[in-house]
Amino acid sequence: MALRYDILEGFIEVKGKHPILVIALHGFGSDRFKDVIARIKEYGLYDKFKDIVTSNSAVDFLTGEIAFKVGIAEKCRVILPTISKVDMVNNLPIPDYNLNKEYALITPIWRRVEELIKNGLVNVIVDIHGMKAITKWPDICISCANYTTASKETIDSVARVFKKLGYSVKIDKPFKGGAFIRHFGNPPATEAFSIEIKRNHRFLGSNITWALRLIIREIIKLKKL
Repeated sequence: MALRYDILEGFIEVKGKHPILVIALHGFGSDRFKDVIARIKEYGLYDKFKDIVTSNSAVDFLTGEIAFKVGIAEKCRVILPTISKVDMVNNLPIPDYNLNKEYALITPIWRRVEELIKNGLVNVIVDIHGMKAITKWPDICISCANYTTASKETIDSVARVFKKLGYSVKIDKPFKGGAFIRHFGNPPATEAFSIEIKRNHRFLGSNITWALRLIIREIIKLKKL
């Protein structure tokens, strides 16, 4: 563990052998948030709540557990937020704790990632996210902002493993990646990409964790880490 025990930071970090960071920016909170917002809107009360409801999207259900298990099993560094992305945090001049927005660069978790990169402890970042179970969407979306946050070689290798396991995969469709990977991804020095997992592959008993472990092994092999 790599924790400071004297202060609260809003995240938990576990050290790893490999210079790979496995993270789930939206991995803490309730998956039912979207249902609460939908009900508020249904009753025509959204205007009365919008000052305290800054986001309409749900937390990425189970991605925190996925990232933690994958990182620990494959001896990678893991960082997980302990604050929901819809929370408003005292002492930070930001609207909410959505860590995938540019304004989050002042948060302790972004500053910690910056420190790890500068110290040469991380050169690959894998950010685990979730997406809705929309029929036309793939099982897996690998986001890399048109290969600007990670090399084509890396992304194609990751996609190849998923496809071999039977998952349908798209690059940057439907998501091209948020502020986090765009900020830290600077290939070849630092590669960062997101893996968006469809909701129907995130359930108790799912083997998606094993698939992601194979992804990490492929990265270690490819990058000789």
